[in-house]
Formats: sequence, C-alpha cells, structure tokens
Amino acid sequence: FGLYTPLQGAPVIGDALAKLAGLPVQATMVGKGQDGPATRAAAAGNPRVRWLDWVAPDELPRLVARHDVCLGIFGTGPKALRVVPNKVFQGAAAGCAIVTSDTAPQRRLLGDAALFVPSGDAEALAETLLRLSRDRGELRRARQAARRLALSSFAAEQIVRPLNERIGGSSGGPNTEQLTAYDGESVTRGPA
Repeated sequence: FGLYTPLQGAPVIGDALAKLAGLPVQATMVGKGQDGPATRAAAAGNPRVRWLDWVAPDELPRLVARHDVCLGIFGTGPKALRVVPNKVFQGAAAGCAIVTSDTAPQRRLLGDAALFVPSGDAEALAETLLRLSRDRGELRRARQAARRLALSSFAAEQIVRPLNERIGGSSGGPNTEQLTAYDGESVTRGPA
C-alpha cells in the first residue's frame, strides 16, 4: 500500500508479481500514483493480483492484518536507500511477515524480524514470496518475529521513551512535564 512513488519501487513489485503468475501467491495492491500505471502493466499477466485505489484509513489496519506478508520498499534511488517506510512499522504491528529491500537503515532497525531482498531485484522478491508461500513454518516465524519487534520497539511507550528521557533530564522549570503515550483517546502526562 502506498502512493506509488519511485521510493517504493512499485514497478519492481509488479515485475515480481508477474513472475509469480500461476503460482500459489495472491497479492493486494493498494493506492495509486505516478508509478501506478507501470506497476499495473508489469503485473498484468497475473490474475491473482487485486488492485484497490483507496482504502479508508480506519479500514487499512484490518486489511493489512488479513494478509500474511507486508511489502516494504524496493526503490533504488538515494532516498529509498536511507529510509524505513511507515508501512513496515504498520505491517509488523499487524502481524505480517515483512519483506523489504536490504538497506542499512532497514537492516539496522529490523534485524532478523524481516526478510531482505536487494533493492530493485524483482527476481529475488518473487523467489522470497514463493518460498514463504511454500514454507508455512518460515512464514509463521517471520510473522512472529515482526510482531515481537513491533510490540517491543514500535509501541507508543517505546517510541516516546527517548523524548521522555530528554525531557525528564532537563534542569526543571514550568514545562518539564513528561509525555507518556497517546492511545487514540487521551494523552497522559506525568511529572518529570
């Protein structure tokens, strides 16, 4: 899911899906954008690809969680080589196995909680997806590893911990409250 920007490398995904035509892999592609037409053209030979132009934000987590794998980014440009996309965090939180490009930032953050393929390599992406479709044990392990990482490192408490430590370590003053977490309903604050 995404905006089909060059960062995502969506045409690489389309090429990989074309290589999987006739094999036991289904895919759902969500979004539209500049690389959308090229991605659709690349995957046109695979009838097991479902295309959705839009999914409401409150429905997207449920849609992602109904899948086994969440794909990260596969672009080869400078930005693609230095970021970790939000959908990797979302996919891990949804309990999906993560398959994404083998870049230093992603490998550093995700470690063994993701499966990595070379950036821009549709053949390696197709091989990885096919392997996961055939090895349910590996798929289960990958899903569990991603979910564990999400719970231990991507939960609100962990995300705000560095900020809390900096605020808590300040020299005092009127604005030294410590943020805890936003749970979708309220912000809880505590003394520094």
